[in-house]
Amino acid sequence: MAVPEKIVFEEPEPVKGFFGRKHLPPPEKVPHFSNLQFKENYKVKRAHVIVNPYSGKKKGEVAANFVKEELSNDNIKVQLHTTREPEHAISIVRDLELSNGDTLVTVGGDGTFCEVISGFMDRKDNSNEKIPLALVPAGTGNSQANDMGIIDYMTAIQKITNGRVRQMDIAKTQFSIGEDRAVRYSHNLVGWGLGVDSNILAEKMRFLGPLRYDIGALMSIIRGKVRRAKCFIDDHLIESDFVLLLIQNTCTGGDRLSLAPKAQVDDGKMDLGVIYHIGRFKVLKLFNQLKAQGSHVWNPNVEFYNFRKLRIETEEPTAINIDGENIGTTPLEMEVKPSALKVFH
Repeated sequence: MAVPEKIVFEEPEPVKGFFGRKHLPPPEKVPHFSNLQFKENYKVKRAHVIVNPYSGKKKGEVAANFVKEELSNDNIKVQLHTTREPEHAISIVRDLELSNGDTLVTVGGDGTFCEVISGFMDRKDNSNEKIPLALVPAGTGNSQANDMGIIDYMTAIQKITNGRVRQMDIAKTQFSIGEDRAVRYSHNLVGWGLGVDSNILAEKMRFLGPLRYDIGALMSIIRGKVRRAKCFIDDHLIESDFVLLLIQNTCTGGDRLSLAPKAQVDDGKMDLGVIYHIGRFKVLKLFNQLKAQGSHVWNPNVEFYNFRKLRIETEEPTAINIDGENIGTTPLEMEVKPSALKVFH
């Protein structure tokens, strides 16, 4: 049986903190792209702007109108497409008439971007090999945009007009919705266990803004739920009781937490963080280390792996989260698609 590729973090020299106590500083995040050389420049003639009006603080349409005005000023033809319900972006993108010189611009968060990518990959042509995607951060977490250095609407527009394109990995992600199987293409993260529990709770407290992530996590830690699962990492089986399994394509997730400091979006692999069955107080300590810019990687109860294929099986269907959206249940299957997309960066 294959041996999974374990990620090893080299410990730095301890530093002194308060009261002279020594601790390990957080690891340095690697660059978002492993290949920092631009290999292509793309001239945009027409932009299909897919806008989720409900993203973030419901400012999607305001952002989209700003994007339309700025791109029009650069002599780029703009067509706005507004989503009306969950998964609408998938069908919009799947059925668009696309040609050379087009781009797809997502105005929304990580979940909307996931839907756009899923519709893009579900097309019957090979548009994903030619047409680049752009991302305008208008969600709550905006993890992908944050890691790409897209801090506001104007930065996103500048990246489109500059035309510099890089390739990005995604993962074909299969899961269950009731008796049916469904597919999404993940660009950011996929979670199972405590992370999903906390996200489900956080969604009920959206009025609290980003603070809801911390409160949801603390409530989930107090509940101390542990689940048994079979986790196949590139055909290597780990069967155990887990607190959490977290798959990352990007370094950050949630409220821009540094979850996987070595994750890169073009290395042909994704990172898997594993926390086995440990007590509540140890989980709480680990959560505090996570909040300290990613110091959780030094915790002996955390393991990291690289993978190209992953499968998670549970006795009962268990909720999963894909790119910030709570959708579907196990069994979960993932296959990394290297360099499947082109993105402005």
